[in-house]
Amino acid sequence: MSNILYYELNIDYIIETYCVNTDKPELQCNGKCHLSKQLQLVSQETNDSEGNLITNIISESFFPVYFQSEDTINFDTSLLTIVRLQNFYYSENYAYKLDYQLLKPPIS
Repeated sequence: MSNILYYELNIDYIIETYCVNTDKPELQCNGKCHLSKQLQLVSQETNDSEGNLITNIISESFFPVYFQSEDTINFDTSLLTIVRLQNFYYSENYAYKLDYQLLKPPIS
């Protein structure tokens, strides 16, 4: 996997330096010939049949990796409704009833 990452990060350098098909632009090799050679070397080192199969699949059908910038999403905030739920119920079972006429200062 590191070979593929190295290829993607240095694709221009690999095309200029290692590509054997620079005289045939209709092949659109873009350095994939060098990548397949590197992957074959790795597969020979591993001697694992499953690993060889995976590297062959990757080298035969290689899709370049690219970065796409994150798009901002704008949406209408008036469409959003916020519902507040009460976690408990509180009831006021009393009332303030003050009779101010009964409160007279004492006469001496």
